[in-house]
Amino acid sequence: MMAKFCNSLLCITLGLSMVSVSAETISLSELGHLDVGYTSPKKVASYEGSPLPAQIARLPGNDYWVMAPENIQQVTFLVGQGQVVSKNQAIVRLTGPEVFHFLAQIEAAKTLYDLAKQRYDRNQPLLRNGSIGADKWREISQEYFSAHLEYEHMQHFMEMVKSIDTDTESLVVMAPVAGIVNLNHLNSPYSVGTQLFSIIPADSIRVKVSVPMSQSTSLSAVNINQCHIAIDEVSAIAEGVFLTAWSNPVPQTCHLLLGQQITVIPEYQKAVYLVPKVSVFTWQQDSQVFTQKDQSLIALSIDVLGSTADDYIIASDQDLSQIKVLSQSVAAVKGILLGLGGE
Repeated sequence: MMAKFCNSLLCITLGLSMVSVSAETISLSELGHLDVGYTSPKKVASYEGSPLPAQIARLPGNDYWVMAPENIQQVTFLVGQGQVVSKNQAIVRLTGPEVFHFLAQIEAAKTLYDLAKQRYDRNQPLLRNGSIGADKWREISQEYFSAHLEYEHMQHFMEMVKSIDTDTESLVVMAPVAGIVNLNHLNSPYSVGTQLFSIIPADSIRVKVSVPMSQSTSLSAVNINQCHIAIDEVSAIAEGVFLTAWSNPVPQTCHLLLGQQITVIPEYQKAVYLVPKVSVFTWQQDSQVFTQKDQSLIALSIDVLGSTADDYIIASDQDLSQIKVLSQSVAAVKGILLGLGGE
């Protein structure tokens, strides 16, 4: 009895399956005198997708930071926030007695370094002939290298000093590299080690855009008001269903500002097809087109990726370049399909 029931259920299932298949296929003879026309999908190598929100941002980790060498009484910026500056351009004036205290420290550090170096050089031959022991040489070496690092640290800052004014107890710090200046405006004193400003290199200014994971591998470029910028890299860490993509450096001719919120048109490098909008219809919650095969029309599921003025941009698991797609009387044929489907 159970075997008969199972066989009956199998027959019902197969029967429904056959109805579903036949419901998506229409014989040309069933169209009667309906006037139909066909078009061949046009294959293209890339397409523009729906707009995506983006931001003009700096690539993390590329800023050049300049720190206060000492507790500074007065800080006067000589350029504006976000200004494009050239290498060695004056950026900030540091004023106060601490400035010359720092300069005195440099002189002292240089003196200590010179003495340590003389002692280090003088004792090298003694080490080679065994006149001094390893412990003594270790002491001499540690003293020398410690003085050397201290002096070099201070001298590194002095390489960015453009001028010194003894009358006003001030010095002017210049940009170590070219780029966009980011000033650190504080409401409290600038203490030693506090960031004075940073320089963002021009090649670190990028378009940062969140792209759907399903389209991330084919994203090749973005367009902002006819400014075309290629994609440089896509993050491998997801944020929900999106991945973060970074463009190549933003050209100055695009006239975009750091931090600006924008909308971009993504360009995807992927083989897709263009079909007339009238050819696409919805069937069982899927986007489909009718294709001709022998003496039948077959409803084929597609993915609609975007659109132009007259066409839909579609993708399919099948090669559509060698088939014909119904482009005339589509609504009427769908009506026949609905009747056959019993809906």
